Amino acid sequence: MSTPPTTILITGANQGLGFETARQLSKHPNVHLFLAGRNLTKIQEAQTKITTEEGCQASVDTVIIDVTDDASIEAGVEEVQSKLRGAALDVLVNNAAVFIDDQIAAKGLRRVFEETFAVNLFGAAVVADSFLPLLKQSKSEGGGRIINLSSGLGSIASMADPKGQSWLYAYNSSKSALNSITVTLAMKNPELHVVCIDPGYNATSMNNYSGPMDPKDGVKVMVAHALKKVGKSAGYYSKDGELPW
Repeated sequence: MSTPPTTILITGANQGLGFETARQLSKHPNVHLFLAGRNLTKIQEAQTKITTEEGCQASVDTVIIDVTDDASIEAGVEEVQSKLRGAALDVLVNNAAVFIDDQIAAKGLRRVFEETFAVNLFGAAVVADSFLPLLKQSKSEGGGRIINLSSGLGSIASMADPKGQSWLYAYNSSKSALNSITVTLAMKNPELHVVCIDPGYNATSMNNYSGPMDPKDGVKVMVAHALKKVGKSAGYYSKDGELPW
């Protein structure tokens, strides 16, 4: 009897860390990927790039999910459930995120907070909550997994260090709040394995490619957690191990 594939959904999968995570996961056999994003054309372009690249072994589907729109999330869950044909969702990678602290002068602090939290926190929380029934059906070792893309900037302990370098109002606090949601999800759903991941400061469009890390290296920790249970649930991890809250 063949082993069912590991089913993995990644939000914000058309670019940056989400795309690179999907690209690397596609090199593994017996994986079924769902690339989620709000723009159909961009998601389909990402699908084509991944499936036509040498070494792709995964099956790759697309699904439209705008994490700021509850109706879109609900429709996305229904589409994924239909495509799974009775199978479970093994892994949710909550990757979709924005950084707009550099727009405070133009938009005002309140609007920047609202737009940042709409994606980075509210979107991730609602997506996770909406996919819980499918994740709880997972038969993978350690149960279904939720991987929330956090940041080292979400560590309050690190921010309290006077030697720190980036004190960003909206982005940092959204990631700190996401860390809190991670722990809450883990405690309320002990049959799942829920973690938050700091991939490091990678060169992506979000930071105008100013990050010193190559996304190909940054996402390795996310790929590792997606493929199997690593560490403890309610953990906060980087490539170097567990991080302080």
